Amino acid sequence: MNQLATLDRFRTDLDRIRQRVDQQLAALFERALVDGIGPSMFGLSELRGMALAGGKRIRPAFVHWAFVAGGGDPADNCAIDAGSVLEMLHTFALVHDDVMDESPTRRGMATLQVTFAERHRALGMRGCPKRYGENMAILLGDFAFLMCTELATMLPRHALRTFYWSATQLMHGQYLDLETTASGEFTSEIAARTALLKTGSYTVEGPLLIGAALAPRGMEIKSQLQAYGRAIGQAFQLRDDLLDIFGDEAETGKPVGGDIVHHKATRLLDIVRARATGRDRELLVRLEANDIDLATVRSLLVRSGAVDELECKIDALVAQAVNALDEVPMAAHGRDSLVDAAHFACHRKW
Repeated sequence: MNQLATLDRFRTDLDRIRQRVDQQLAALFERALVDGIGPSMFGLSELRGMALAGGKRIRPAFVHWAFVAGGGDPADNCAIDAGSVLEMLHTFALVHDDVMDESPTRRGMATLQVTFAERHRALGMRGCPKRYGENMAILLGDFAFLMCTELATMLPRHALRTFYWSATQLMHGQYLDLETTASGEFTSEIAARTALLKTGSYTVEGPLLIGAALAPRGMEIKSQLQAYGRAIGQAFQLRDDLLDIFGDEAETGKPVGGDIVHHKATRLLDIVRARATGRDRELLVRLEANDIDLATVRSLLVRSGAVDELECKIDALVAQAVNALDEVPMAAHGRDSLVDAAHFACHRKW
């Protein structure tokens, strides 16, 4: 099968999973309304809109593919249910992350704190619009986490433990991200650890382990899935680092350059800090002061070789992940999907 046909097959599979997960999430919000939680909350419809607005559902997809690889029936909804739990965890994380990073947009729409601040101004409410917007966004993020944990109680105990491990790793990674940004301690080790905790654990590794926990023979391939997941999780974050600076906002759904503005500890920026010489050292000082335009940042990153190094690292991680699946006794469809996912997730444009 040629590369184009493989990509089409993968996208079709991902679309099917996304549709099934979206149905689950829509039903969850409908139940919240019926139970009387939502009618008095203006923000519930806004939260629902964000949760259902164009997410790629890569986390539920990894749950499903690991489940199938471990001998699960592709038509069984248990993996989709488990994936929906992770998608609500992701929604919670995005809402709070947007507040922490003061992001104006997400998935091509105004973030919740911006929406509420604008509502405050439009209604002439008392107090500070910005503070009101942030407070309401934090509350809605908490509400998303409550919805997430309600769903999680339906998981088998061993899958539930993995879910809580993923959530804990995510929050530890977010803490480390905030701490290193404030302290200015930029090292490749810190950047790698932050990426592994904040993104890899609940984006790839955690979903794979949950899918395996649900599958008839999942425990037989757990260690190989874990090796695959850690490699792809790192590559996924490295691609995010590149897209933050070189991405197209129309495709990523969020403003470019956020890592620069907030002085994030990313591998990309760590490389350029180590390599910059001469005039580039002066540009680096301006970069730290946010006194440099995006075009100049991009030129500096390319010229330093940081972009090429990161692309090579991503390719190496993808190869490492695919090799981890070699000669592993798993269902062919699950293996093919995981191999396709490795290439798609790590060379994506969104």
